Amino acid sequence: MGLSWLSAIKLIPWGDVVQATPGIVRGARELWSRTRKANTAAQAPQVAPAATDAERLAQRIGQLEAEQLEATQLINTLAEQNAQLVATVDGMRRRLRMQTAFCVLLAVGLAALWWR
Repeated sequence: MGLSWLSAIKLIPWGDVVQATPGIVRGARELWSRTRKANTAAQAPQVAPAATDAERLAQRIGQLEAEQLEATQLINTLAEQNAQLVATVDGMRRRLRMQTAFCVLLAVGLAALWWR
């Protein structure tokens, strides 16, 4: 049937993911700023139905730049959401370790009381 979710989560090197997240977010922000700057610098006024090939090409380039801008916005949003998700999972992982340690100490304490 494959790996269970718990097994799959255990296989993920969370330390590496947490360390890589700021770089991913920084890269997405840089991509977003470069694309936005390039789009504002190269944006031409919208032309009515193009009469020449050059005008049609310029209009198509404008459309492609708008699509690229939307795509980079999406990438930026996903990178930020990924960073939040990784931070949340890391916090949950730390809490789970603390709870596990507490349960082990509690079990040892109960065993010591039982043997008295």
